[in-house]
Amino acid sequence: MVIRAVTSERRDYYLGPAADEETERVLDEAVASLAVARNMGSGGAGVELHLLVSLLAEAESRLARAVGVARDCGYSWAQVADLLGVTRASAWQRYARRTERSPGEE
Repeated sequence: MVIRAVTSERRDYYLGPAADEETERVLDEAVASLAVARNMGSGGAGVELHLLVSLLAEAESRLARAVGVARDCGYSWAQVADLLGVTRASAWQRYARRTERSPGEE
């Protein structure tokens, strides 16, 4: 599936996340896989909570990098915002400092 940012001038729509049964299945598999990797087995609610928070922290870190890559590929802040499901201002405020390079930085 290819997702492209909407290029209309009007900013009254947002794509938002596409959480569905497939997303749930993949996340369940990720939690189970991480439990095996950390030798945690099926330790109940506390273990699942710890594993979900671990995956969330990694996803947030990767999200910032993905925003930077999208910007490097020429995506505007409006397009990035559409893909994040937020306003342009929110996307810029949250990620600009984490993605913009200093002059002379590779």
